[in-house]
Amino acid sequence: MIHTETRGDAHWVTIDRPEKRNALHLEGWRRLGEELVRAEAESRVAVLTGVEDVFCAGDDIAVIDEAESAADVEELADALYETFWGIERLSVPVIAAVNGLAYGGGFELVCAADLAVAVDDAALALPETTIGAYPPYAVERVGESCGRKRLMELILTGEPIDAETAHEWGLVNRVVGDGELEPAVAQFVERIGESPKRATATAKRLARAPEDGARDRIRGALSQLRRDEACRAATRAFTE
Repeated sequence: MIHTETRGDAHWVTIDRPEKRNALHLEGWRRLGEELVRAEAESRVAVLTGVEDVFCAGDDIAVIDEAESAADVEELADALYETFWGIERLSVPVIAAVNGLAYGGGFELVCAADLAVAVDDAALALPETTIGAYPPYAVERVGESCGRKRLMELILTGEPIDAETAHEWGLVNRVVGDGELEPAVAQFVERIGESPKRATATAKRLARAPEDGARDRIRGALSQLRRDEACRAATRAFTE
């Protein structure tokens, strides 16, 4: 499900679950976080991507649908929190190499990354509210990049945007054509590798806003949604 490869200064982490459009269940989110931590220890940069023409479709919705008890919800909330805010806490930069569709948690991975390069036919969306859930990292952080009105459009409608729009809104750094994704990422890796590691880590740490209270807010919000019958029905309808 999660493959890794070291290429020079970069630790590439690839989500490989094509039968689920690279959607992640609980163990997948945990594995992803673990591999990113390993990148911090072994490389100058972590690069995150997916197989085929999908970056990541986000959560495996069955995981949300099966979250029945308070403990289930807390476990899911913590897995998401540790992944997204874990990216922020890493001392090495994380680059999202967006090779295609990035929905839900996949879009949030793009936003959590320090840099993002997307192919020109990528599609990005936050459809969680349409299936009785919500995008925890996006509501906390994405407005910093694109502004509140655009954030609200993304999370309230669930409508996808294309790569050029994501670039215009400040959600990705570069949009490239077919065959240009890896060279564009390699350019970022090369430039980052020229700087002292401590300087890079310090700059990244100080550029991020504090995360005070985010874990508790996510736990509380997910708990409320899983107790709401309309939300549960929407999630069930999606999985069916």
